[in-house]
Amino acid sequence: MSTRDDTTAFEQWEVVELAASASEASPAEDAEAAIVRLREAARAEGYAEGLAAAREEGERTCAHMKELVESFSATLDNLDFRLADMVLELALDVARQVVAGELAARPERILDVVNLALKQMAETSREARLLLNPDDATLVRPHLDQVLDKNRLRIVEDTRIVRGGCLIETAQGDLDATLPARWRQVVQVLGSNKAWIE
Repeated sequence: MSTRDDTTAFEQWEVVELAASASEASPAEDAEAAIVRLREAARAEGYAEGLAAAREEGERTCAHMKELVESFSATLDNLDFRLADMVLELALDVARQVVAGELAARPERILDVVNLALKQMAETSREARLLLNPDDATLVRPHLDQVLDKNRLRIVEDTRIVRGGCLIETAQGDLDATLPARWRQVVQVLGSNKAWIE
């Protein structure tokens, strides 16, 4: 039997070498572990810096997008108002053309205008003048001669009166049923000031 003292030099050398290699492996493993830790720390630091930079860039981008959305919203609101104005202008142009076309096709519509104006005229008016465009006066005169009190109302031809309307002048005041005046009342209700253009 051999004891520890009986070990050969080779066996001692092996043990010593194993012990030495075990003690040498430890610093290498420590260095490798340190490298791994440094890599992980560098990766974590880089990740944190990248995340902070990305958040900062995201906030800038978000602020820019918010400005764009607000600008877009304001532009849309402005476009809505402009579009509404354009539609109103178009509708008024169409209405004016329809009215002018109706008066050209059916000039006898002046009789309705004159009758309505005469109904609105005060009964107490002793003397009044019905101003009409000469072309309209030609149409109105035969119809009204039978019903008008010629002492009370006189038809006067006036080229300043646009066809399709009339003006009644009395001592108490005037009743403006001219086409531009009636048109002005309609467009004011619609919030416009577009004048009647002949």
